[in-house]
Amino acid sequence: MATGVDERVEVREREPVQRLGRAAKAWRAVVVLLLAAGFCAGSLVGDDDWWPFSPWRMFSTSQAPSGSVWSTGIEVQTAADPGRWQPAPLTPENTGLNRAEVEGRIPQIEADPARLGTLAASHARLRPDAPAWTALRVVRRLIVVVDRKPTGEVRTEVLAQWSAR
Repeated sequence: MATGVDERVEVREREPVQRLGRAAKAWRAVVVLLLAAGFCAGSLVGDDDWWPFSPWRMFSTSQAPSGSVWSTGIEVQTAADPGRWQPAPLTPENTGLNRAEVEGRIPQIEADPARLGTLAASHARLRPDAPAWTALRVVRRLIVVVDRKPTGEVRTEVLAQWSAR
């Protein structure tokens, strides 16, 4: 009975296995040792600036069962509602930066709050149809936790504030 499938099977000869030479093995071993040394040094004495060799604290530590968890964000005032602070997404689509990029610059922003004006300018370029931001502030919310459960208490701390006025 014909199946319409070509039933011939092509038999291929096995190609000989090619082994790495001494030089190829040596440079690969050196690279592995350098990477291992970098990761060990980063874990022992490194800081976040050592990325990708920095210690991965986020995976090696845990939060205390009682205390506070903090979250950084921005609040804005718009020309449409100048007296009210409202939360705004800190995303590349909204400001051109993500939250981690702003969090990494908190000391510089606190020292020079005028830097926040660049976020307002970026927002205006990225979202020309949205109300213009006339003021912007970086806030840190401390969420109080007891026995790993939020209590509902949230403390808000203003880290830096900018106004277009």
